[in-house]
Amino acid sequence: MPPRPLFSLPALAVLGLLAESARHPYEMRTLLRERGLDRTLKLKHATLYDLLPRLTAAGLVEQDDPTRSGNRPERTVYRITPAGITALKTGLRKVLSDPTHDAAAFAAALAFMFALPGSEVAELVSRRAERIDATVEEVEAGLSAASHVEPVFLTDHTYAQALRRAERDWLLAFAADLRQGTLTWPLADEEYSDDHS
Repeated sequence: MPPRPLFSLPALAVLGLLAESARHPYEMRTLLRERGLDRTLKLKHATLYDLLPRLTAAGLVEQDDPTRSGNRPERTVYRITPAGITALKTGLRKVLSDPTHDAAAFAAALAFMFALPGSEVAELVSRRAERIDATVEEVEAGLSAASHVEPVFLTDHTYAQALRRAERDWLLAFAADLRQGTLTWPLADEEYSDDHS
């Protein structure tokens, strides 16, 4: 069986959590559940425990020696490496700007978008909106050319168009809010620089 791709939505989530702070797996699972990302990403219990050694082997995260606190079991704390920050940012840039990534991927990218500067996120989601708009125009031309088809038979296309338009409009409003300072960015850009350790 070929190895699973290293950069996946769960990997993005783990790198995003570790970019915020060094953590042990149980804390990561708890945070993903509290933020509702466990459902969005369809994470299973074993996923983190399977993923962390692969991210470590790839040099994207590193682990501390296991420690014990009182009667609790030993816990290993993981932290992101500079290569992990770079991989996180690369993944976020791809997902935020490219509408071929599905809603779950986009929601996960939004959850960890703070690894990038707010101005860059505004640019990336604007690019996504432009690509969606191009699709809207293309589909609209196709629907116009199908004027001889009863509208009821095109319902799946008109529904998809409504979703595309709604996403495009939301993206443009979100980007405008970021650019105008209506939404403030919670972190200084240098906190997630590629030399983060």
